[in-house]
Amino acid sequence: MKKSWIKIVAVVFFLVSFIRITAINLPWIYSSLGPDFTQVWISAKDLIAAREPYLDPNLGYQNAYPPITEIFFLPFAFLSHQMALVLFTYISFASIIGSVFLSLKIVLKKVPWYYFLLFIGLSFASFPIRFSLGMGQVNMIVLFLLLLAVYLETKPVKNSLVAGLSIGAAIAIKPIFAFFLLLFALKKSWKVVFISTLMVAVLTAASLIFWPPQIWTTWYQSAILPMTSFTAPYLYVYQNQGALGFISRLSTDINVRVILSRAVTVILVPIAAYLAFKKKEINLGLSFFIITLLLFDITSWQHHFVWLMFPFVVLFSYILKSKNAVLLGLLILSYIFVSWNIKYDYIYPKIILSNQFYGAVILWGINFYYLVTRQIKTTKTDKGSIKYKIFELLNLE
Repeated sequence: MKKSWIKIVAVVFFLVSFIRITAINLPWIYSSLGPDFTQVWISAKDLIAAREPYLDPNLGYQNAYPPITEIFFLPFAFLSHQMALVLFTYISFASIIGSVFLSLKIVLKKVPWYYFLLFIGLSFASFPIRFSLGMGQVNMIVLFLLLLAVYLETKPVKNSLVAGLSIGAAIAIKPIFAFFLLLFALKKSWKVVFISTLMVAVLTAASLIFWPPQIWTTWYQSAILPMTSFTAPYLYVYQNQGALGFISRLSTDINVRVILSRAVTVILVPIAAYLAFKKKEINLGLSFFIITLLLFDITSWQHHFVWLMFPFVVLFSYILKSKNAVLLGLLILSYIFVSWNIKYDYIYPKIILSNQFYGAVILWGINFYYLVTRQIKTTKTDKGSIKYKIFELLNLE
């Protein structure tokens, strides 16, 4: 009887979220421009026509993706913009479902169908998911590819070749994902590291063969230099929810922003690497790496926080095992912070405008706790107490 309640809640919540996103959000996306997708679509068409892809006056703003990323968008360039956007949105939508399934499959031996529906519903209800779909972003696709690589590498019968190709494709589409090669190296998955690196190198060589090398120079000068010099104004808008966005809301001094942002990287990355190396189980390590990336990346836009899907699943499973009501409350609070969007950010105090950042910091703390705790300590629960009933209801067994 106790399981029937959570099953009913999961089904109802899934249906409400699914109907909302398919009946309201997706039709709006189909009729919109999909700004970020439009950028790479225009640049891909320029590459086919042997034109400079980063100086096209039709670009609404600077395309920050390198030429190897454009290789994956070449097939879309042969379609009309609207048809290409709809197809890409369907692929991203399928990647959401696939990422939820892989997250649960990696973490749990058996995936209860009602938890599958519940986490899909939670994903659809989260603003970063809808924002990523609306902008035509690649976030869900690269997350799916990353999780597929981890799943294939952690199966009893490994498939390192396909895992390497999968993470290699993710890096080529989203170069910042090269950060996860450090995790695979720490886990001594050398085949995955080698194959993915080789794939990226081959794609880079192909771009140099088929297109003028000048496009790489243009991309670097027009997109990367302003960003890495911290002079680009878009680094300091509300949509930037990483540590840099938080720091910039506390100080307008560019030097303070640069120093503190780099200090965050210098501190967080070694911590993540050390704990991932010490902990044999990869789930907590990957979860910690994802959170760490979102905190130190200077362009952690709201739509990037869709990657927290995996940490939420991992930490939820650990909290259920340890029956820690405090951490469960913090996890729920983190989800609220991450999933919320402040529409009229200009009317609120700046300290409030880092909600996704606060949610990620809470997740980082929970993840850190489980990484440094050698064994999961189950907290005592009195039979009949509210705490006992909650964890009995949520029990995955």
